[in-house]
Amino acid sequence: MVVVNTEITNPEMKEESILRPKKNLTVNMSARELCENDDLATSLTVDQYLGFTTHKMNTKFRPIRGQGQRLTALMKEFRRKCNYQETYKELISGEWSRMYFLNKDMKQKKAFQTHINRYLRMFDHLSGYEIRPCDRYSSESGGAKLVSSKSWRKGETIENLLGCIAKLTKEEERTLLESGKNDFSVMYSTRQNRPQLWLGPAAYINHDCEANCNLECNGLKTAVVKVLRDISAGEEITCYYGSSFFGEDNCHCECETCERKLSGAFKIQGSPKTEEPKMFGTKYGLRETNIRLNRLRQNGTVEKPSDKA
Repeated sequence: MVVVNTEITNPEMKEESILRPKKNLTVNMSARELCENDDLATSLTVDQYLGFTTHKMNTKFRPIRGQGQRLTALMKEFRRKCNYQETYKELISGEWSRMYFLNKDMKQKKAFQTHINRYLRMFDHLSGYEIRPCDRYSSESGGAKLVSSKSWRKGETIENLLGCIAKLTKEEERTLLESGKNDFSVMYSTRQNRPQLWLGPAAYINHDCEANCNLECNGLKTAVVKVLRDISAGEEITCYYGSSFFGEDNCHCECETCERKLSGAFKIQGSPKTEEPKMFGTKYGLRETNIRLNRLRQNGTVEKPSDKA
């Protein structure tokens, strides 16, 4: 396990000297644009920091060649200085960026920079959490988890941890998603009666049957992370994906709570069934596969939202 140093490595640096971008700019991206931007952003930042390739929407994605050492050093430098503008300029330097941005307009370029900044916030020493490798789940390789680097109180918002939302058309469902391969961040909105893609830093939040956080849509094409109970430094940040994400009644769930309670994948034959927790936000079911999306469309099994978000 890689333990990340969360202390400020330059004590002489004053917080007011760090120019941070606005936290939640409204950026409209299609599902295809979000997939493309997210794959590249994670490849330039998260993957360089962790040292391996994390989840990608494009199942044939290939990282930029010959840039690994430079990008890794750049991410380490960012953690030390938190210079967003300079880091972004360095991240997109190289021949690959000229080709990537060749046919993109200013709005699309700005959307990509905003998305990069969302990921850079993960490594800002004020973020309140850190990303680490995760090998808990047998079905996943190259997994990661988010761990609190400070204490959080119930009701607080983890402001530097955002999920990004894009509506999925039927054509995009057909062309972008491969069941069991890249449908890890698809949820169903009963308010809009359609599936939506959720990516961004919050996509690294893992499931737990007794989660300590909740994802809430804020109406700005993003979702914020709300703390459901007090979280101590060193504790993993988790959300509840739903009652049947890991098989019927989550019978294949490998979360820490299931391991502790000998339920889910750890259940002993003949043991009593544990009480099912409430889903986070009755509006959404996170990471729904195509099978679940079809079931929800046909049966309408998810409650209608009571909130106005």
